[in-house]
Amino acid sequence: MSQIEITQILEQIREEIEVDASGKGKASMKATARLAQVSDKAIGKALESANLEPSKLAQILMQQGFNAANLDRWRTEGIPDIAIGIILHYYAYEAGRYCTKQAKLVCQAFGTIGVRAWMQDALGWTKTPQENPTQQSEQAPTPALPPVEQRLKTLVEAMTTLAKLTGGRLNPYMEQQMTDYAVNLFADHNRQALQPSKECWLGVVNFAESELGKKVPLSGPHYRVHLGTWVRTFYPQLGSRQENRLVNGTQQDVYVYPCHDPVVAAGLTKAVEEFFAHPSPSAALKQAGAFSRKSLVTA
Repeated sequence: MSQIEITQILEQIREEIEVDASGKGKASMKATARLAQVSDKAIGKALESANLEPSKLAQILMQQGFNAANLDRWRTEGIPDIAIGIILHYYAYEAGRYCTKQAKLVCQAFGTIGVRAWMQDALGWTKTPQENPTQQSEQAPTPALPPVEQRLKTLVEAMTTLAKLTGGRLNPYMEQQMTDYAVNLFADHNRQALQPSKECWLGVVNFAESELGKKVPLSGPHYRVHLGTWVRTFYPQLGSRQENRLVNGTQQDVYVYPCHDPVVAAGLTKAVEEFFAHPSPSAALKQAGAFSRKSLVTA
C-alpha cells in the first residue's frame, strides 16, 4: 500500500472525525476500523468485552487509564484520538495473526505528528486567541478614570474658564449640572469606603420619565406640576421627604420618593398611569381641594 492510498483512506473518513474547541479529536468506530483495515465489529467486540472478560486490546486501553465505561461509550459516541493511536499500534504490532500491514503503515504515517495533530489539520482547526495565554497577556489594559482629585481639579478649571467666557452669567441649569457633578465626584470617592447603597430617591416626574418612559410636558392638561400635586393629593402615604433641587431654573423644595421600595415604586406607577389616563387631572384635583392650599412642588 502506497502513501497515496493512505491519504485516500484518510480523506474517505474525513466526515467521521471531529475536533472540539480545545483541540481534542475523535473518530467513529467505523472510521477507526477503516484506518486499521479491520472490521468495525472486531473493534466493537473488543470494546464491549471490557465489561465481562476484557480482550487483549481492551486490557491495553484500560492500562492506559481508560475504564470499561469509556470503552462501552466509544461504540456510539466515537473513539478519542489518543485511544485511536493505541488501537492502531495494537493492530500494527501486538494483534498477532490479526495484525495488518495497513495499520503499521498508518502508524508510521502518524508517527511524526500524531493522530490528534492529523485530525486538527484535516479539519482546519486552529487555537483561538482566547485560549492563548500569551496573547491574553499582550492585550491592552482596560482604561481607568483619573483619580477623583484630578477630575475635580479639571472641573474647577473648566468652570473658571466658562465663567470668564460668559462674564459670570451661567445658565441656571448649567450651574446646577456643574454643582451636581462636583457633588457626585465627592460622593463617588466616599462610597469606596462605605457599604454600597441601593437607595434611589426620585421626584415623581423623574420617576415617570426615567423608570416608566413617560414624557411629562411643561404645559397642557397633564403637565408636571399637576402630576406632583396628583401624587401628594391622592397618594400621600408614599412619602413626605423633601430635598432642595433645581426646578424651572430655580432651587426649590421638592418631594422625593424611595423608589427602591417596591411598594412605593408600585404606588407611583399606579399614580402616574391614573394621572395620564384621566381626561382632566386639574378638574379632579380641584374637586379634591388640592388648590385650596399652597401649591406643592413635587417635580
